[in-house]
Amino acid sequence: MAALTCRSDTLVGSLCREADRIRQRSRQLSAALQCCHSVELSERLRREGHGLEQRRAELLAMARLWCHDSHKDRLALEFLIELCRRSPGVC
Repeated sequence: MAALTCRSDTLVGSLCREADRIRQRSRQLSAALQCCHSVELSERLRREGHGLEQRRAELLAMARLWCHDSHKDRLALEFLIELCRRSPGVC
């Protein structure tokens, strides 16, 4: 029987992955909007992009707030802030 390994996860690590997925999806939406000819689809894509931008701003605000807590992992929070501040076009 193969051994199952459980990887422990931190909240900040999960939020970093979420921030990266937001950036990736934002890039996809931007590319889709450039070739989209449907007004309805364009509007749906813009709404989704707006929702992603709001979530990115929430993550950034949380990370900045948590940086003031001396018990938090400062380096992990700085990484989360960096991910949230990057534009979707930056690799």
